[in-house]
Amino acid sequence: MRGTKTKTSELAALALMAFVALQPIVVAQPCEARQKSEGPHAVIEEVRNGKTFSVSHALIKAKPDEVWHILTDYNNAHRTFPMMKKCQVIEDRGCTKLMKHIVAPSGALCTYEYIIELKETDKKSLEWKRVSGSFKEVDGWWKLEPVDGGRHTMVTYGTYVNGGLFIPQGLIRRQFRTDMPQVMATLTKTAENNTQIASRREPNSTQQ
Repeated sequence: MRGTKTKTSELAALALMAFVALQPIVVAQPCEARQKSEGPHAVIEEVRNGKTFSVSHALIKAKPDEVWHILTDYNNAHRTFPMMKKCQVIEDRGCTKLMKHIVAPSGALCTYEYIIELKETDKKSLEWKRVSGSFKEVDGWWKLEPVDGGRHTMVTYGTYVNGGLFIPQGLIRRQFRTDMPQVMATLTKTAENNTQIASRREPNSTQQ
């Protein structure tokens, strides 16, 4: 069984490498050493504890509670984030959870499955790390900060994946430059749409 799992992981890694290798190569200029993508949800790189994380920010016109509700609606994560094929809580310890993730990077021909330990902190942050499964390391976080008197939310999303021997780190970060802006755009749209729907309902509730 172990040999079969190893072979499957190697094939999945090779498939991702083949996909990324076919994408256009973008060479960053010296002045763009930290800025790795452009647009409203640009991806930058930040070094933490010797690891280079891909990080993206979004100013969302929704309250932190609304954004938090979306991020912690784990059973429906696949509806909000297309690359998340499955998100399942397999052990709930209150603010700490063991979760199974099955993800499919955009354009890739395979999926990756792994278990993470996730910690929730005061409706302000989520942090996780890999326990088992695909990849050697999977670390990440969401951070929510209220702005505009608590009416809006500054969201930070950071992630780091170590693919081990089979997936070069540069290819992984390159994939993040494609996928992370999509994640942030989808989260922004969902949270702001929910806020607009709620605001339209409030006058009716007051009249009743």
